[in-house]
Formats: sequence, structure tokens, C-alpha cells
Amino acid sequence: MGSQQKSLLVGIDVGSTTVKIAVLDPDDLQILHSRYERHNAEQAAAVRNLLAEAHELFPENEFIPTFCGSAGQPYAEVTDGFFIQEVVANTLAIKAFYPETRTAVELGGQDAKVIFFDKDETRNQLTASDMRMNGSCAGGTGAFIDQIAELLHIRTEDFNAYAQRGQTVHEISGRCGVFAKTDISPLINQGVSKEDIALSSFHALVKQTIGGLAQGMAFRSKVIFEGGPLTFNTVLVDVFTQRIGLTPDEVIIPERPEIIVACGAALSPRSFHADKPNRYNKDEALRALNDYSNKSSDQSGFSKPFFTDENERRGFSQRHPALEENLPEPRKGKRYPVWIGIDAGSTTAKFVMIDDEENLLDKFYAPNRGEPLDVITQGLKELRDKWIGAGAILDIRGVGTTGYGENLFARAYHADYHCV
Repeated sequence: MGSQQKSLLVGIDVGSTTVKIAVLDPDDLQILHSRYERHNAEQAAAVRNLLAEAHELFPENEFIPTFCGSAGQPYAEVTDGFFIQEVVANTLAIKAFYPETRTAVELGGQDAKVIFFDKDETRNQLTASDMRMNGSCAGGTGAFIDQIAELLHIRTEDFNAYAQRGQTVHEISGRCGVFAKTDISPLINQGVSKEDIALSSFHALVKQTIGGLAQGMAFRSKVIFEGGPLTFNTVLVDVFTQRIGLTPDEVIIPERPEIIVACGAALSPRSFHADKPNRYNKDEALRALNDYSNKSSDQSGFSKPFFTDENERRGFSQRHPALEENLPEPRKGKRYPVWIGIDAGSTTAKFVMIDDEENLLDKFYAPNRGEPLDVITQGLKELRDKWIGAGAILDIRGVGTTGYGENLFARAYHADYHCV
């Protein structure tokens, strides 16, 4: 078979948030092509597009595809490709490309893995002595970073830059995104910077991996770091090396750490499927993936709408009218003795303004977007502009604060009192 017509080894890693493909030369295992992209819940379309692109790049070659990842098996069945479990695929890649490894840390979108290796001196090759995987919860994974970035209202792509500027590490739970948010909300309302929270989140993630997965097993060097979160977050790698106590020469950072598992999947037919025929057919596979994508979209479905038409909605609104608060309009030249109450919640910021007789004069409610002081300050400015702009005279008799950020808000606005 000529070099232009050799069957290429193809690994496709279909994860919870991303799809990765690696095309390898079967002779020297050189990576001929690779790609990593988020599928945005459109897995089938992403898999099809990556395979179609690879076929366009190598139109004369047959493919021997192997799928892996948390969602890989259905695509192996649909395309008549092979399938291998992702931790096994990772092990194969490390044996082939990084035999000096003794511990592998791989973080994905929804799971985390640690693999411990020993050197089999009799066969002169690596053997995996233990494998640990957290697949039941997204705590300590890439999705954990996504959740915290969303809470802080910053892009996931910018998270590493924020952590790089962090100075102080605060205690945050890394076991669960919900617990982490519970820890982070008070920090936000105490005025802790986004930079410090990003850095602290990396420390929380690392503690979860070391304590929750390794469970006392030593991270023997050299230690290799793999997966998307460890590719695009260099500070996260630094935190790992710091907490494990590694020197720079004890760390392996692959050239393309995000596709290592896909490379391992590409290698697997030689050792796991050597006795099986390659039934993959390009045209049939792409057609099947297209049908599977359409079928998935059709079956994803939508919730039944609350109302079948506009008349039904209008009838509901008439039967259940919204409560009207009838807030008064500011009157020019009138003096209003008022009290302002501010509630600094974990995710929202609110305040009300009442008069001597406890009548509601105005109100404000908005998500705090990770910047509660800025949100409340803007709301107070709008209140001022509305009332003062109309010619009213506000005689503020007192300000009180409550909620997660009561102390911070009391200091910021010189409140007369604050309470939980």
C-alpha cells in the first residue's frame, strides 16, 4: 500500500462539553491532524463535522476510527467504529508517547482521572497500577470552572487571567459546584476580588483531585497533566505542582495535552481490536451521523408550552391579574422624609425606599452579576436621578443593610444599622 493510501488511525474523544479528534500515521505515530472544539450540546453534529473535515484533508486514505469519552460509545455503534474506555485510551497514549510518566492527572468537562504507573522491568514497559476516576459529579472538573466563571460573570476563556492576578487564597469547597457557590457568595458580598476567587477556585479544584481521587496515594514523578482545563489554565497547573511539591523537571506538559486521550483511542485497535475487521465506511458513517444528529434533535423535544395560544394566555392574565403596587410619582418641591433598606443577597441586590408611615415609595431588584456594590450603586443613582430630577426633595433619615453582604454594604454606604 502506498504512503498516500495507508489506513490512518483516528481517535475521536466525545466528552461532556467538547469533542476531540486526532489522526495518526500508522507507521511513525506522527499526529497528522487534530482538532478540539466545544460541541454546545450538539454532539452528533460536532462529531460529523470533525470526521468530515478529516476526510477532506485525507481523501485518499481509509480511516480506522476508535471512539472514547463519556458519550463515545453510541457514535462507535452508529459509524461501525471501535470503542475504548477513556482511561484505558489515556494509558495507551502515555505508554507510547511519555513512558517516563509515573502519575497522570487528566481533567475533563465532567470528570477527573488520576492514573498511577509502575515500570515493569521484566518487559521494560509501563503498567497502570491504579486508576481513579470521578465520574458521578462535576466537582473538581472543567464544568466546575465553567460554573464559577458564570457566577463571577466572566468568560471561561478569561478565568486563567483572573487567577493569575489573584493574591489571596480563600477556603472554597471543590467537592461540588453548589457547595462552592455557597462559599463564594459571601466572599463576593464581602468585597473579595474576582481575581482572588478565581485563584481560590483553582486551589479548591486541586484539593478535590488530590484528596478525593488520590486518597493518600503518592503523586510520584514524573507527573503529566492532560485535558482541556489543564491546557488552557496554566495557573491551575502551577497550583497542582505547588500543592504536590513538584519541581519543574518533575512535570510533563504535553505539546497538545487536550488531545492525548484521542491519540490513545487512535492507537487502541493495534492492541485491543487487532483481530476485528474494520467495518467503517466513510459515506455510510457520515450519513448515519447526519441521521443520528437529526434524530437526536427531534427527540430532544421541548416542554409543553404553558399556553396553547395568545387567547389562553390573555384569559389567564384576566383571571389572575398582577398585583399593582401603585408607586407614587415624585412631586416637584415636596419634601419626603425617607428610609432606605438594602438587601445584599447571594445572587441578587435589592433595596426599598419608604416614608414616615412605612408606605413604599420606590424599589430596586437586580442580579448582582458578581459586582453587588456596583449594581446597588447604579440603582441608587437611578433613584436619585428619578426623584431629584423631578424636583422632589429627599430627606434621608436612615439607611439599613441586611443579607450576605450586610457588613460590606454598611461600610460602603455609611449605614445607620445592619442586621442579618
